[in-house]
Amino acid sequence: MSLDRLLSDNRAVSPAVTQALTIGITSLLVTGLLIGGSQMVDSQRERVTEEALENVGDGIARDLIRLDAFDTETLNSTVSFRATYPERIADQSYNVEVSPDMSRTRVYVNATGLNRYAVVRFANETNVCPSVVSSGPLAVSYNASADCMEVTRG
Repeated sequence: MSLDRLLSDNRAVSPAVTQALTIGITSLLVTGLLIGGSQMVDSQRERVTEEALENVGDGIARDLIRLDAFDTETLNSTVSFRATYPERIADQSYNVEVSPDMSRTRVYVNATGLNRYAVVRFANETNVCPSVVSSGPLAVSYNASADCMEVTRG
């Protein structure tokens, strides 16, 4: 066999090029799917975290509204509602801050590690003591000595 004949022989080139192109295109498609899937998971996690924070804030606000319906002027003891909330949301602890305002009380729930929060505002008649508590079982109570509603660890 001569050298010229070997250099001009290209019979096995087509299957090798086809195989390389197939592997390259498949790799690009799989990489695109993995990147798109991870972005979707991150987006879903953020949405679920925000919804969980809103649920905690809504639950505390409902308990405060329910307690506000009591005739607190005649109470001489503490009345409380206890609720169990998750210790962690999206594997992060969270804080609940209740602060009175001129027109409405604000319940602020904050997951510090994720930079996510939820705010619930509601109108009330009974005074509210400012309070900050960490995640977990919480109690909404009327403190007769301070004449206000407050949120504490339950």
